[in-house]
Amino acid sequence: MIGPDHDYRQVLSRELEVRCQRNPRYSLRSFARDLGMAPAQLSDILRGRYGISRASAANIADRMSMGSTEKEIFCDLVESKHARSQLQRKLALARLAKQEKQYSTIALDSFQAISDWYHFAILELVTLDDFQNDLTWIANTLGITTHEAKSAIERLKRLDMLVETKGELKPAEDFTATPSGIPSDAIRKFHQQILKKAGQALHMQPVERRDYSAITFAIDRARLPEAKRAIQRFRKRFCQEFSSGETRNDVYVYATQFFSLRETL
Repeated sequence: MIGPDHDYRQVLSRELEVRCQRNPRYSLRSFARDLGMAPAQLSDILRGRYGISRASAANIADRMSMGSTEKEIFCDLVESKHARSQLQRKLALARLAKQEKQYSTIALDSFQAISDWYHFAILELVTLDDFQNDLTWIANTLGITTHEAKSAIERLKRLDMLVETKGELKPAEDFTATPSGIPSDAIRKFHQQILKKAGQALHMQPVERRDYSAITFAIDRARLPEAKRAIQRFRKRFCQEFSSGETRNDVYVYATQFFSLRETL
């Protein structure tokens, strides 16, 4: 998540790092291609040899699929350094200062917690009968790194979503499932990760351990709000019924997709 106290070059460097972690074959050349610029140009920008315009920043933000708020902050970060007039730079800094009042460590933690799937998985994992409060065990069980496990646990503690008493981890009794003020791009990132995990499970898990189904039907668009409420009621009842047992030995995710197949209206 981009905050008003960041340097736009750090934003680009971090994005390159994340993409390289996801794909070892990804490189600066690949990143330059995805941003629509030459590798040498991107290298010079990251090294601070050259700046970019607000228009170029907007194009980069779009290619990085930033949300509207992040895009505005990214563009202001660029303009505060490279705008041609001193007035433009001052106005950009003023907008960033205004944005900074709305940001805090908790806000950034909340964004991270909702956008990375394994945070909520850890909240459920600690309730299992065979749970081990060991970073290696947690990481191996969820298929994440020990660094991700450690950072997630520390973040959940700061958010008062997870508590540790005498070496025992457990979810806070009154934690908020979805912290307030979460940008929509965090929600999108979370669902993208869940869809990717679902695709992997479709190929890797035996049918006895999973259930995938889909039904296609015509609907009156005016009844969509009613349909969404019905899905929400079912989801709540389903979770209450199957998560209330005394025995807990696995962590599952229930996800549905309900959307129009029409390209145009």
